[in-house]
Amino acid sequence: MIARLNVFTKVTLLIVLLLILMLSLYTYSNQQSIRVIEHEIETNTMNRLTTFAESVESNIYQLALYGISIGQDSSIQEYQRPDFKDSPYEQVKLNRAILEKINLYNAASKWHSTITLYFPRMKQVISTDYYSSIPYLESEFIEPFPQSWIYADNSFIWHTTDPITAMNDPSTARLITKISFPANHLAALLDQNKLNNNGDPFLFHPELGLISNSSKQEDLMTLLADQLKSAELQNDGGFRTKLNETVYYVSYIKSSSLDWYYVDYVPLQQILSPITSSRNLFYASVAVLIVVSVIILFALYRSIQLPLLQLVRGTNRLSSGDFSVRLNYSARNEFSLLFARFNIMAQRIQELIENVYEEKLRRREATLKQLQSQINPHFLYNCLFFIKNMARMKNEEAVVAMSLNLGDYYRYITRSETDLATIGEELKMVTNYLEIQSLRLERVNYTIDVPDEVLNKTVPRLTLQPIIENAIIHGIEPKPENGEIRIYGDFNDNVYTITVEDSGVGMSEEQLEQMTTNLQRPLDENMGCGTWNVHQRLSFMYGECAGLTYYHSPLGGVKVVITWHNNNNSNE
Repeated sequence: MIARLNVFTKVTLLIVLLLILMLSLYTYSNQQSIRVIEHEIETNTMNRLTTFAESVESNIYQLALYGISIGQDSSIQEYQRPDFKDSPYEQVKLNRAILEKINLYNAASKWHSTITLYFPRMKQVISTDYYSSIPYLESEFIEPFPQSWIYADNSFIWHTTDPITAMNDPSTARLITKISFPANHLAALLDQNKLNNNGDPFLFHPELGLISNSSKQEDLMTLLADQLKSAELQNDGGFRTKLNETVYYVSYIKSSSLDWYYVDYVPLQQILSPITSSRNLFYASVAVLIVVSVIILFALYRSIQLPLLQLVRGTNRLSSGDFSVRLNYSARNEFSLLFARFNIMAQRIQELIENVYEEKLRRREATLKQLQSQINPHFLYNCLFFIKNMARMKNEEAVVAMSLNLGDYYRYITRSETDLATIGEELKMVTNYLEIQSLRLERVNYTIDVPDEVLNKTVPRLTLQPIIENAIIHGIEPKPENGEIRIYGDFNDNVYTITVEDSGVGMSEEQLEQMTTNLQRPLDENMGCGTWNVHQRLSFMYGECAGLTYYHSPLGGVKVVITWHNNNNSNE
């Protein structure tokens, strides 16, 4: 299939394949690069969020650890002595010492938290919240304390008791420690993390909502929170989502202390925008390259391929026998010279072919005139011998009939003023010939049935006589019985036929095939020239479809069908 394509098509396909290969390789490389970068973004986002979560968890753990260890402080132990109620001065002094220790811890800690100490036995409260008067209410300590931080009033609160077993029944505790810090501490950490990184972290709880940084992306965070609520979150993980026509990668880690999720997200498209811009620039360059290639291919097609195709078509027509082909080319380049030389070559070949055909025509005409001028001596001698015998027998009618028919017959075949004759004229000559043979042999019967539409059609002279002669000499005369010859015509769709059948000895299938083959071969000395000449003249005048065809006849002999097409030389 490919081998049949011309050079221009092959070059075009090669260019297209190269472009496809280049685009495929670049697209694959670009996709691999994007995958690697996206994987790095996802890993870095998760690592950054993990670092932030560990920092927050560390601070929260320190607060919780201090809440547990504060009950072991000697000042607090002394403050809880039963006899200490009777020493107000010492009690106030120790109260201030406890506050100083707590404040020192807050000063040393990264977070500023509010630490409140409840003494159930003394019904007193010590707190670092100087601006609030916190009463001791036994109703606050009826329910068991949770084992984790709770979120209330925009603050995170954690309780511990001394002893620790009193968490389930706070009323039995010697000391209840309440540590709280506002949520804006976490917001400050989120701002700090956002400042140092490209993400936008926030805290999320499925029921309690969001704790965001100070960025102005609250609408976007709300959309993310809705997706987080509908998702089945694990302890950590990440996923991609599309919000506001932008693709984001969202990573999250669940806090083991607060029971909230640390969430961070980064816009993948913004980070990948340089690669996307480079890819788009490459595709634009390829598009320009394709347009330029198409323009170049079009120019090559018009300048080279079209002249080549025209030259190939002209050569094919020339090789098929159309020597009248001429090529027209208006451009002034190498092809104009080539086309001019081709036209000169075609003209010279046409002249040579015409000369050859004219020579063949002259030779065939000479052969025809030779055939027309030939008089079979045996036929003439037999006819003259018949006339002599009839004259001796005083049969004047037979002598007159033979003489008239013989005269008309030789007058027709020796006429040379024209090479064409109508079917009617040919049948008249054939009738004379058959009458002569009937008189001579006395056992030849014939019938002629040709429609009037065929009688006025023209054919080369002496088209029917050689066939009738073969039917009598080679078919009927060798048989001792009476012979019959039938001549009839037909026409259909401008195709005319004259059929000659005889009841002679006939031919075998091999002999019929040999006769058909001889009609197509050049004439040699071993072949009879009568029927061959008829076939060649018909083919030359009316085309390859015209000529003679041999069949077995139902009468027992041979059936010869003469076929030719309508012509413009008919005498209407």
